[in-house]
Amino acid sequence: MAKTGQTVLSAAAFAVVIGSTAFAGSIEGTATYRERIAVMPDTTLYVELLDVSRADAPSVTLSSQRYALTGVPAPFTLTYDDALIQEGMRYSVRATIAQGDKMLMTTDQVYPVLTNGAGSQADLVLVQASGSGGQGAAMLENSKWTAVGIYGDVVNAERQPQIEFAEGGAFGGTGGCNRFSGQAEISGAMIDFPDNMAATLMACPPALEEVEKQFFDALQKVQTYAVAGDSLVFLDGAGEPVLKFVRTP
Repeated sequence: MAKTGQTVLSAAAFAVVIGSTAFAGSIEGTATYRERIAVMPDTTLYVELLDVSRADAPSVTLSSQRYALTGVPAPFTLTYDDALIQEGMRYSVRATIAQGDKMLMTTDQVYPVLTNGAGSQADLVLVQASGSGGQGAAMLENSKWTAVGIYGDVVNAERQPQIEFAEGGAFGGTGGCNRFSGQAEISGAMIDFPDNMAATLMACPPALEEVEKQFFDALQKVQTYAVAGDSLVFLDGAGEPVLKFVRTP
């Protein structure tokens, strides 16, 4: 009887251990960039798994890992708790390359994983972060851009939002219906748009009004930007692209 009792207790203890164990999945991939730039000393690669399910809220970091970067393509592995993943929600992987506190490279598009037909592999291509070459706000001066994406969705409107930059962070443009202007604070790869932008108050057709509302909302979430050729991306504090533009002649 004593032996039977010990067996029951052992089985119960085993069940407790199993019940408290987090079952982890993993995402594997590589990170690289197209520029012919040698990896500098003390450079790190930072990779994150993000929950990007809510377009009206910041993304949530579910897992992250930092690596010493010695060359590209650089392999990475992210482990995560399966209990955090829900079907129907959206998840993505993003990455940055930095030297100390200076961001050199960043992903400028969403790399979906895990749900909605995406798998557990992510091969990331990073672009130079604006200002990493010491140009700062000069990269945006005297340029005009047309929005082609808002929160990952393609802009499908009769008149697309546009933004134009003058010198020193001065900007203006149209949300598709109303015009706006203001002064942005730009430092290196960081950009901050004011809350009190001047804007007209014209009545807009419902379709244009909805796109314009999303555009202005996205501008308030922007913290960094990246320029790659004729493409401009505004990213939020988590490094997720919120607005994508193409250069307008």
